Amino acid sequence: MNRVEPAATGGWIRRLWPFLMVHKRDVLLALLASVVGQAANGVGPIVQKIIVDDGIVNRTRSVTPWLILLGVLALITFGLAFVRRWVGGRVSLGVQHDLRTAIFDRLMRLDFAGHDKLRTGQLVSRASSDLGLIQQLLAFLPIMLGNIILVVIALVAMVILSPLLTLVMVVALPLMAVAALKLRTTVFPATWEAQQRAGEVAGVVDEAVTGVRIVKGFGAEAREIERLGAASIALYRSRVRLVRLQAKATSTLAAIPAFAQVGVLALGGWLAMRGHISLGTFLAFSSYLVQLVAPIRMMALVVAATQQARAGGERILEILDVNAEVRDRPDAVVFDEVAGDVTFDHVRFGYTTTEPALDGFDLTVRAGEVVALVGGSGSGKSTVTALLPRFYDVASGAIRIDGIDVRDVTLESLRHQVGVVFEEAFLFSDSVYENIAYGRPDATIEQVRAAARVAGAEGFIDALPEGFETVVGERGLTLSGGQRQRIALARAVVSDPRILVLDDATSAVDTTTEEAIHAALRDVMAGRTTILVAHRASTVRLADRVVVLDHGRIVDEGTHDELLGRNATYRALLGDETGDLTLDDDPTPIGGVTPSAWPAVDASGVLVAKLATTKASPGAPGGGNFGANLAATPQLLAALAKLPPADDDPHVDIAAAAAEPPEPFRVLRFVRP
Repeated sequence: MNRVEPAATGGWIRRLWPFLMVHKRDVLLALLASVVGQAANGVGPIVQKIIVDDGIVNRTRSVTPWLILLGVLALITFGLAFVRRWVGGRVSLGVQHDLRTAIFDRLMRLDFAGHDKLRTGQLVSRASSDLGLIQQLLAFLPIMLGNIILVVIALVAMVILSPLLTLVMVVALPLMAVAALKLRTTVFPATWEAQQRAGEVAGVVDEAVTGVRIVKGFGAEAREIERLGAASIALYRSRVRLVRLQAKATSTLAAIPAFAQVGVLALGGWLAMRGHISLGTFLAFSSYLVQLVAPIRMMALVVAATQQARAGGERILEILDVNAEVRDRPDAVVFDEVAGDVTFDHVRFGYTTTEPALDGFDLTVRAGEVVALVGGSGSGKSTVTALLPRFYDVASGAIRIDGIDVRDVTLESLRHQVGVVFEEAFLFSDSVYENIAYGRPDATIEQVRAAARVAGAEGFIDALPEGFETVVGERGLTLSGGQRQRIALARAVVSDPRILVLDDATSAVDTTTEEAIHAALRDVMAGRTTILVAHRASTVRLADRVVVLDHGRIVDEGTHDELLGRNATYRALLGDETGDLTLDDDPTPIGGVTPSAWPAVDASGVLVAKLATTKASPGAPGGGNFGANLAATPQLLAALAKLPPADDDPHVDIAAAAAEPPEPFRVLRFVRP
């Protein structure tokens, strides 16, 4: 199936319309079934009038054929209602599936800069509950179109039967319109705010579960429960306010037609008793009233569902509108054969516009050369390794491989030629084989074994219960840090890159294992261009040349022995000739924190879904318009400010609710006051 993109302009419905049009045939079938079914339903009261007036009262017609027609109409209505529900439900679930896939596709194509600003909880909320709101509205659409046809048929028939009675019913329409407009101006902002709070709850849960070892290591379970309780109370208050607003508006919309129905029945009964209308006309009119009550009441639900779907749709579009700054140029070429010459030409790059991580950085690495990067915290070592495979784009200057700017080649071919092993070894919850072969899915077991052997991982993998078919836990946490690191090394080796980037890739292994890996890597790196981020003297010794960085610039370079003899900074970093480097790399920009990277916290301690509205400079992480797209509009914030305060108290003792229950869970005990 081709990728579906939202329309570039228009309101949220128009922009999401392409996702509905993918299922055009089912949409038309569901709408046709609904229209024809409701039309058949609308003819029923006319048939009833003929049966009563002509067949029973005046005896001018035979009742039998009209009763048969009434039965046929009922069967048609039933059959088409089934088709409408089945096909319409399939459409709503299909659109929900397509939107979820589109969100995931957009996230996978987003660059590192965009991901730096994402919050997992908000993503989970938008990919689940927000999509549920849209699916709910789409499920209503076929029946609502049919209801419109039914209302039109009913009103036309009612005008023909009795204009006076119809007037009583029509008077209620403006009142319903006013109530619906009120619902629109309150439910949308209330729903948006509630969905934001739901995302915050999901974020708290995600952080606590992901960092459960830290939580338990510091005995902070109670603190995390309190944190979740604060977020949950904020969500409870938002949801209760939304329910209160919906209850008030929808009950008003439901009550208006009910009062109109009472007036019509009273006036109609009086007219029938005095002979102004026939008994069949009164019966038909009463039947139309009964038929109209459900569609009109459903309109209240649909108006509320539409505003909720609008809030969900706009939140989803905020993600779908995110565009990666790092992407293929239209004329990008494919890297087929690479020798491995790497050049950094006066590169400037910063995580903020005021604090460059690299400033005028120049470095040339010859094909097949092994270069180690050494420097203190914030010197720019890891930044260099992130720029080479274009995880970020430079603000100025250029990075070239074999004389070709990396921005002029396709990302896929570039990253096929540049293998990266990160300091933090991430593994998927899959088999060891699948994790190693991730960058080369067609790799044979022999190739995977060879890569594992090079990384010093074959021995412990064979000792696992199912060897290479053993499924590691989520994030590979069933393995030790050193084991995860060696599998990550094997994953980079199996893809056979011409350029290898190791960002302190042996930091989590012991000295003996590191020596074994280094011995194997010497053979692997032969003929390959390799850039190492070094924190240990043993890693530095792998390099043909050592480059010392400070404040984003190269301050010295040479062999390990040369730098030990002449560079005091290098000696201070190294500590001694055989020891580890004494300063750990830290990606925090020099000069302090980045305020825009930290979420705001409200008085209750709950993270506020406040997203950046300023556009990052070119080359800085977060570049593009992600922050601006996710910011609430001034109109929305103004509408939100006009809502009544969300201050309801759930009256729940968080500590008691989280305590170990004295007896097994029972539903009756749980709902007991």
